[in-house]
Amino acid sequence: MLEKILLISILLLSNTFNLFSQSNKHFTAIAKPSKLVVNQGETFEIEFTLNFNKGWHAYSLKEQIGEDGIGPSQTIIDVEPKDQLKLNGKIKAPKPLIKYDSAFYMMVETYYGKNVFYLPVIAKKNLDFNKQKLYVSIDLQQCTETSCMTPEIFKILISNEIFASQKNLDSIAIDQNIAQEPTPIEKNNNKKNKESVKTESSTEIQSKINEGLISYLLFSMLMGLLALFTPCVFPMVPITVSFFTKRAEKNKGKGLRDSLIYTLGIITTFTGIGLVLSLLFGASAIQDFATNPWLNIGIAVLFVVFALNLFGAFEIQLPTGLLNKLNQKSQQGGILSVLLMGLTFSLTSFTCTVPFVGNAIFSVTQGEWFYPIIGMMGFSFVFAIPFFFLALFPSLMNKLPKAGGWMNNIKVVMGFLEIAFAIKFISNADLVWTLGIMPRDIFLAIWIGCSLLITIYILGIFRFPHDSQLQSVGSARVIWAIIFASITFYLIGGLFGRPLGELDAFLPPPDYNELISSTAVTTSSEKLIKKPKTKAEAEETKLFWYNDYNEALEAAKKENKPLFVDFTGVTCTNCRWMEINMFTKGSVIERFDKMIKVKLFTDRRTVESDKINKQMQQERFNSIELPLYVIMTPDEKLIGSLAFTRDETEFINFLDRAFRD
Repeated sequence: MLEKILLISILLLSNTFNLFSQSNKHFTAIAKPSKLVVNQGETFEIEFTLNFNKGWHAYSLKEQIGEDGIGPSQTIIDVEPKDQLKLNGKIKAPKPLIKYDSAFYMMVETYYGKNVFYLPVIAKKNLDFNKQKLYVSIDLQQCTETSCMTPEIFKILISNEIFASQKNLDSIAIDQNIAQEPTPIEKNNNKKNKESVKTESSTEIQSKINEGLISYLLFSMLMGLLALFTPCVFPMVPITVSFFTKRAEKNKGKGLRDSLIYTLGIITTFTGIGLVLSLLFGASAIQDFATNPWLNIGIAVLFVVFALNLFGAFEIQLPTGLLNKLNQKSQQGGILSVLLMGLTFSLTSFTCTVPFVGNAIFSVTQGEWFYPIIGMMGFSFVFAIPFFFLALFPSLMNKLPKAGGWMNNIKVVMGFLEIAFAIKFISNADLVWTLGIMPRDIFLAIWIGCSLLITIYILGIFRFPHDSQLQSVGSARVIWAIIFASITFYLIGGLFGRPLGELDAFLPPPDYNELISSTAVTTSSEKLIKKPKTKAEAEETKLFWYNDYNEALEAAKKENKPLFVDFTGVTCTNCRWMEINMFTKGSVIERFDKMIKVKLFTDRRTVESDKINKQMQQERFNSIELPLYVIMTPDEKLIGSLAFTRDETEFINFLDRAFRD
């Protein structure tokens, strides 16, 4: 009787232990051999599929040790029993997700969602998977974003169902980021198929490719036309006119030649330099180059030099020889300076990568060539057409009677505008370096000064030495003076908090002080710490934003709200336009209040932007476009994505998708 009671107790304890173990298992696993009957000494493969539950992950097969000598628990995969089979080489593993782990203060490799491993195995005895019980053992630590369980060893019975032979690592890459059925991206070389989430803009582009070359080329040209209406392009209008106005004086009769060369420079830069840099240095290379603070300072200096040249500063003796050398180059009839202007144009536009350009650049890094080149050529051709005519305009105007006097006036006005836009590039460097030297009021004060000087210059209150004597103020001058005087008063209103519409996109962001004071350049072992607003402030403004993805995701799960992700940049003019002119609309705020929102910068010199946010955008959404807006469910299923848009209805419809069943 006692023996029976003891036996029942042991069985109950065993069942309880099994139930407890099962509750600690937050993944499913399947192991399939490449053949069912294997002879002794023969090699074969085992396909091991590991699928984590939502919100759970484990670390990669690589040992990861931080600077302090500790790191996450390494996942170890093996086969059992040892006397019947053993691993015969390196396991072919899917690409892990690399992200910053605040617990270890380092970048770590992790596995989320579905993962497929291929185990090379050799049989130590004759094997028959129909009759024998053989296992894949996995030693792993299961973690959520906030906690981890004790590492455990699990044994997975190898099935008597073989996996299809075409499933090998050379033709499959597993998406680590979204636990859902992804859409494959077809490669031109047909050697790799990568399961991934695609933004809606890239899906539209792929559909045009499927329709044929002509359809795709026309679509790329249409995208080039639409890109002309983005704020990034506006600074190059006065710069183009002023540059070619000066050249028209020194190189008479060469206006058409210079305009064609300038257009060729724009097309070459977009098609050639953008794609080549991306191929050599990664998808975000051209964007990183265009947002580099030193480059922005260089462009600002170049614009100031152009402005001084238009003011006639080079006609007097200067204490430094630098400007004289630059002037000497600008006087030459060669084409180098024109090509450099085409390069400058492209770089200023690349700071806000529109969806089409971003998709083409990313495609090159994935091995595609033909369609990205054709698309970029069509895009840049249409993109450059208006600037061909702007470059040609000064030479045509110079042929009009008595053009000399008022052409000088145009040069001076353009010079002040170039100084105004040079401030924008200094502001870009200030935002990236977090110097705090160009807040909104200083920025606006300089613009107000430029506008005021233009007004009084047009009225003839002061003049430069090369200007002709003004006998009287005509009606045309009065009209232009009124226009710039109105602009001056309009900008003054901005100093007192008045919205400036389109111009707000060029100014430092409204949260400038917070960005400057709370952000610093970090190393790989440091974490950017930024204290968010209080809950009370969030309720008051209804515009509370997280700046850490994991924190936002945790909040979305806790409150069961959709997650709105804003991939943005401190130097992105289009991003700023959306934040000021679209995000502040009442209909948008109403919907934002029902979401958890996170703003992820990708162009700052920090661990978060350079290593985490940028990598997340590229690997999870196959995109480098800015801005990029993504809506996901609390369990990270993609609801939709959208890029820059001026259409409020389109943006509202996009947000409403978060609340549909």
